[in-house]
Amino acid sequence: MTEEIAARQVTDAWRRIEAWLREHAPMTQAALGPGASAEEIAAVEAALGVAAPAELRTLWGLVSGGNVNGGGFWLDNRSLMRLDDVIEVYRRKMEFQAETEQEYATPGVPGEEDIVVWQRPWIPVFSFGEEDTVLGTYLDSASGLMWHWSKYEYLLPDGTKPQHSLVTYLEEIADSLETPALAIEGTPGLLDGRLVWLDSSLDEDEQRRWRPLA
Repeated sequence: MTEEIAARQVTDAWRRIEAWLREHAPMTQAALGPGASAEEIAAVEAALGVAAPAELRTLWGLVSGGNVNGGGFWLDNRSLMRLDDVIEVYRRKMEFQAETEQEYATPGVPGEEDIVVWQRPWIPVFSFGEEDTVLGTYLDSASGLMWHWSKYEYLLPDGTKPQHSLVTYLEEIADSLETPALAIEGTPGLLDGRLVWLDSSLDEDEQRRWRPLA
């Protein structure tokens, strides 16, 4: 896939999501932040020392924020991370990785018993909440696929579960909003005028007020 095609697909999927939010979830739509500038995105890449794939640069250029009451509207109610937090989480994970590698039998080369905390191509994109980065989703800039991280356990792609690209991730959200019956990875609904996916993070009162999409 060329960069031009990837950028177009991300833009098309985001415009579908944005249009749906504008019509059906006004609180979420009103919270959307403006996209980052090319200079701001370049600064992130320079700080990480990693080039972001075209699809991620496109998404960052289209939108920032969108959090309501500290929660996001992406799958699993995740939040799109602020660029400063992307840099901070990446640095923290890489520092931890460097510390663990000091214990490797072969320095720098993880073996069967060695812990892999983070790898250089991984770019954090979504987090548990606006102020909570204990777990989230990263984009592997080498493969173009997304996976999860957690402070409490080491989650590595093992080939047993299909992984999203950023394009398919956004298209999954757009498809689920436009045709809820086809939703695969969560049940979208509305809670007080905002988009919320039904999951265990909702308390009893929120679950009672939550309404599935028609």
